[in-house]
Amino acid sequence: MRLPIYIERIRAGWLRPTATKIEVVTDRAATALLDGHHSAGQIVAVQAMEMAIDKAGEHGIGAVAVRNSNHFGIAAYYAQMVCERDMIGIVMSNTAPLMPPIGGAEKVLGNNPLAIAAPTDGEFPIVLDMAMSNVAIGKIIHAKTSGTSIPLGWGADRNGQATTDPQAVLDGGFILPVGGPKGFGLALMIEMFCGVLSGGAFAKTIPSLYDITQQQAIGHFMIAVQISSFMEIEQFKRMVGVLTQYVKGASKAEGVDELYLPGELEFRWEQKRRTGKLAIDDNLLIELRKLGQSLDVVLPL
Repeated sequence: MRLPIYIERIRAGWLRPTATKIEVVTDRAATALLDGHHSAGQIVAVQAMEMAIDKAGEHGIGAVAVRNSNHFGIAAYYAQMVCERDMIGIVMSNTAPLMPPIGGAEKVLGNNPLAIAAPTDGEFPIVLDMAMSNVAIGKIIHAKTSGTSIPLGWGADRNGQATTDPQAVLDGGFILPVGGPKGFGLALMIEMFCGVLSGGAFAKTIPSLYDITQQQAIGHFMIAVQISSFMEIEQFKRMVGVLTQYVKGASKAEGVDELYLPGELEFRWEQKRRTGKLAIDDNLLIELRKLGQSLDVVLPL
């Protein structure tokens, strides 16, 4: 869905598609600071998390701040990198402003995603991946692309009025924080880690991903925690297994067939789609075909 704007930003010179300019600004025992120099967010984030993992392996915990990066896609991806090493991963990122303060009518903070992933003794890790808004902006963009309405509570128009029209949200409107002041407060603290602590851009100083007249300067914060610094890995996994069974085995409300852990539905969707077909919205497919033609790439679809 975001491939067209990525390509547009590369063509405009605002997004470096290589990692040749990523700079290690500071590198201490358990911490580091990277300057992405506007490289692709996915490349910068992988390098940052790999550094955090190495530091956690040696010191029990690793924390790496990043400035001057770009949109990095799915936060859970980087948190799950850590699970493969029997560690707990925590990932944060700021974004361009999307949400007003509680009672405000101006975009001040992004919906600043947070992902936490931990290994288990089960089929898949526990993975929490959430934006600090009632819904990720990507779902509103998808609704616009597919020509569908959005539920009330997802966003408001430029006058602060609740709306079911995704276009009204995208045309100067707002997305709303999850849990009201609690979500906004979490977004503010994530901004401190990703923007302020990294020495990078933050809040209203970050331009929109879709503003191709200037560079973005996204910040990330990656943490890896070595479980064996606290207890044996297998003991941890067994205890998490018990914890998950408290959730899965809890009494169900009327009409509910199954209770789910964070990340479980996404894991099941991934497994199903790896063995079957991917469903792509017709309008998105049209956009991708147009993009492919402009790049002399033929889509096998």
